[in-house]
Amino acid sequence: MAKKLCSLLLLFHCLFDTGLATAATIEEVQIQNVISEIYDKPNSKVVTNPISVKDNFAIADWIQGHRGGRALLKKTNKKWQIVACGGDGFKDINNLNAAGIPNETAKSLLLELNRLEKSVDAHRLHLFSIYGTKDDSKSMEHHHHH
Repeated sequence: MAKKLCSLLLLFHCLFDTGLATAATIEEVQIQNVISEIYDKPNSKVVTNPISVKDNFAIADWIQGHRGGRALLKKTNKKWQIVACGGDGFKDINNLNAAGIPNETAKSLLLELNRLEKSVDAHRLHLFSIYGTKDDSKSMEHHHHH
């Protein structure tokens, strides 16, 4: 536990000192850690941002090397877990509702994600959108636990 706390504190220190994030929340850092612990490879780290969080749900955009996508997460018993990985399907409120996210929570998640993604360059947005599509032939390699 102490090791994880030190890791979180170090991550906060790095984020704030480098200017990479000026308002990273504890929730965002926890989500980044969950994704990194599962998918980081020695020469290919996952970069997870932006992240939209509302109540016990989150949508996290990620890039790893030349690939990207979105992760849908749920917080259960104070711990974030990946529910599914995908692309633009996570920007459809009907899909979020079908995944068990209440309508108002889903609306808030999408409003925040859209706001956050306005500052993301077009190439990164494209990578977020194609996970699991015919344009992403390696999608099953990345998130093989689904």
